Amino acid sequence: MSLPAGNWSDRWRRVNILSAGAIVWGTAGLFAAASSNFIQLFLTRALLGFGQGTIIPTHGSLLSDYYPVSVRGRALGYHRSANPLGQVIGAVIGGIIVGAVGWRWGFAAAAVPGLLLGIYAWRLREPGRGEADLLAAAKQDPMFASFLNDPPDKLGFFESLGSVWRIRSLRMLIFTNAAFGFSLFGVVFWIPAFFERRYDFSTEEAAGALAILAFAGFIGSWYGGPFADRSLGKGFGYLGKVGAWGAGLLTVTWSLAFVIPSAGICIFLLTAGALLASVGTGGLVSIIAAVSPPRIRAQAFAAFGLALAVCGAAAAPLAIGGISEAFQAFADMNDGDSLRWAMLLATSVVMTLGTWFAYEAARTCAADAQKTMGEFLSDFQKRAAAQAAVQSPAAGD
Repeated sequence: MSLPAGNWSDRWRRVNILSAGAIVWGTAGLFAAASSNFIQLFLTRALLGFGQGTIIPTHGSLLSDYYPVSVRGRALGYHRSANPLGQVIGAVIGGIIVGAVGWRWGFAAAAVPGLLLGIYAWRLREPGRGEADLLAAAKQDPMFASFLNDPPDKLGFFESLGSVWRIRSLRMLIFTNAAFGFSLFGVVFWIPAFFERRYDFSTEEAAGALAILAFAGFIGSWYGGPFADRSLGKGFGYLGKVGAWGAGLLTVTWSLAFVIPSAGICIFLLTAGALLASVGTGGLVSIIAAVSPPRIRAQAFAAFGLALAVCGAAAAPLAIGGISEAFQAFADMNDGDSLRWAMLLATSVVMTLGTWFAYEAARTCAADAQKTMGEFLSDFQKRAAAQAAVQSPAAGD
């Protein structure tokens, strides 16, 4: 759903799309609470995916148009930090509700905020495409302030995807997010089972380790946005290098976490890596907005998020589980050691590639951002000249 929603968001009113997506999400939760068999529950989870697919393209595009580049990293960083914070809060509150009144009420409780916020979101103001960029430019040339409306040449689905693919730094960041997603989702999915099998943690202790990891991601994302804004004067290339360093440190710390046979050291290294990588992620997300022309910005965020979802949530748990079972079958390992080596392999190999992709994006993102802004402002100048040419004969008459 993510890529079609990205194209719709570049062509139609984004507020309506995000609101509808949130309402579908909430409705899916209520249907899940009322499910009476596996097939019904499975279908409600799929329906939730349709709603979730609208989030990244609409939110990223709207935030980029609400906030100028000087504070955009902060806005996107705070937004990104909501996900790990929600994992912690949701696990705690959901566990309490399920333990007290059953799993159905857990689904229902999660659905209500989505429905209410989805309805409220219909009241949000729909900004013009590139509005924040134009308002900043209007301080230098007031002519731009009169062109805060959607571009007339809205691109089709495949045409917009082609435009996204042709921007090299954007392409590299999509690959980076795919690598991030594979390691992060793969490790997070299997962390509770790993601590139970390898270190004999109880279920509650293993969940606590996961909560610590998620909270570290929240702290890093929360401070990563302001850090990106403060560092903006050093250029987008600098932000890209910080993100690459964060990816590299994640690779090293997480690899060591699975090599050193100590539960405490493992949790510490996993937490440190998540914290450092999350701080650098704010700059990488702000680069997405900077190098993407406003008319395809939602599609760019959609492709960025889809890489995380497909390579992370969909593929990584299955791949790591398969590798772990292969180690058990062919190397005669126990289930704890096999899972440890599977996660080590996924982290070291995939995140090494992710670090390289982030570094490559850092090399070209400054030039791509300058080119995008130049083409954007040049387009408005051409429209201004065309409008003036149309009005000029009438004035002469």
